[in-house]
Amino acid sequence: MPDFELSLHNLASVLNERRQQDGVSLAKLRRWLKGVNIFEKAYIFVPIYYRLHWSLAVICIPAREDKIGPIILHLDSLGLHTSNIIFQNIRSFLKAEWEHLNQAGVPTHIPIEESIWKTLISNIETKKIEVPQQDNDYDCGLFVLYFMERFIKDAPPRLIMSDLDMFGKKWFRPAEASRLRDSIKTLLEKHFEDAKNKLDAIDS
Repeated sequence: MPDFELSLHNLASVLNERRQQDGVSLAKLRRWLKGVNIFEKAYIFVPIYYRLHWSLAVICIPAREDKIGPIILHLDSLGLHTSNIIFQNIRSFLKAEWEHLNQAGVPTHIPIEESIWKTLISNIETKKIEVPQQDNDYDCGLFVLYFMERFIKDAPPRLIMSDLDMFGKKWFRPAEASRLRDSIKTLLEKHFEDAKNKLDAIDS
């Protein structure tokens, strides 16, 4: 399992389809990243929210010895989001970050083979992933959370195209994702109970 503290970064921004018309605010995205070099990470989670639905994109940065470029995955538990538009937006973001880093020459701390790095944009692969589907119209957020949880558990240190066999409609049972609701409820109840106990201790 990869060291996710070092190799995983969750983009706080949400790249959604509407930005295909508005234009991706790349400068704002860079501010949100706060100096993080995304190409040093093994995986970058990009939650997608558009038209009352959540899906998940994952940017995968392979190991140098694999001699391939980034792989963008899209996981959608209802199939409502247009993968090609999401891929185009993320590709634009990666291109802008790639150009930004190249201003000072080829970076030295990038786990991508140098010849691949020089033509990075033409070496980006994309894949819409077949995943378990929710059986209602309101659990999409839970599925995105569970996609991330299972991905962290199941993913290799650096993913390549042959690793995509780990996915599929039998990756997990849909009920497992829906049960996250109870887990989150229990976690919040514990958090509020702990906070209440601290306040009571201060007042006593």
